[in-house]
Amino acid sequence: MLTGKMHGYMRMYCGKKVIEWSKTLQKAYDNLIFLNDRYELDGIDPNGYTGVLWCFRKHDMPFKERDIFGKIRYMSKTGLKRKFDMKKYLEKNSKMGKS
Repeated sequence: MLTGKMHGYMRMYCGKKVIEWSKTLQKAYDNLIFLNDRYELDGIDPNGYTGVLWCFRKHDMPFKERDIFGKIRYMSKTGLKRKFDMKKYLEKNSKMGKS
């Protein structure tokens, strides 16, 4: 972690992946809180917890029920690419790591 700050869409995408890979929503939540508190500047802060809860549908409407996610909004790599310039983000962060 170079900056202690992850872009909102990246936080959401990573959070959705942790949900997908976890056995239960509670385990996903516990893991995301741990990662947020450890690596994000806003860890142990209301904004950090809101960022984590955003992955679990806080401030969002219910979506069509799906396996694993239930009514939580699903986010795919294609959806991330449509809303977020991953190439630019990676280039910017890789330059920071070299300075």
